[in-house]
Amino acid sequence: MHTPSHHADYSQPTSILVLPAFTIVDNVTPPAVPSLVDKYISHAPTTSDPLDPVTLPKTIPSSVGDMRARPCPHRAVVLLCSHRTRDARCGQSAPLIKKELERHLRPLGLDRDLDDERPGGVGIYFINHVGGHKYSANVLIYRRPDAFGLDKVERGKLPPGQEPQVKVAKPVPAEEGEEEREKEPDVGAAQCIWLARVRPEDCENLVRYTILQGKVVKPDKQLRGGFDRSTGMMSW
Repeated sequence: MHTPSHHADYSQPTSILVLPAFTIVDNVTPPAVPSLVDKYISHAPTTSDPLDPVTLPKTIPSSVGDMRARPCPHRAVVLLCSHRTRDARCGQSAPLIKKELERHLRPLGLDRDLDDERPGGVGIYFINHVGGHKYSANVLIYRRPDAFGLDKVERGKLPPGQEPQVKVAKPVPAEEGEEEREKEPDVGAAQCIWLARVRPEDCENLVRYTILQGKVVKPDKQLRGGFDRSTGMMSW
């Protein structure tokens, strides 16, 4: 994530998102990275771990300043390959796909900007090159367990024209936020779906079926990999 002042030399602390722990760590600087890896990331859940509650320290000591960990407020996170120099197509397609995803998420109340930390919703972030020029454009979708209460809904059995009701997190007063979060065990991401060759016209079904329900619409053409910790599936 960008530093607060967007300095390219990272002279100011930044925040990182640890996956699949679904945790944000604040006040990270390059000299603090060894402590972060040794005391936090090395003990964080992996893609092969069962869905047990994340039990990691909230404060990570470092000789250059303590770092603080907190749960990611989103129910799903979408990562878009956007590297312009490795593959110009990624740099061109990522902003278009992000805009189209947000257009379909907005009516559902699930769109979230970079600085929007309202509970629930879907965070969409640009990332560096993930490899494989023939797979452009790459999209990785990380989802919490039954992220929007729709994983078991069979759309084919709904009345014609009826859309399933999305489960939207209710706003929690700031003074109650920490207490409310502690009531619900945080297990991190249950699922990651890695798609390739995604085009803007795919985004409507990407929202309806993949983000909301964890389903893959075009497995033969677009599915590149992923995991599902709830079933023990390590690769698709």
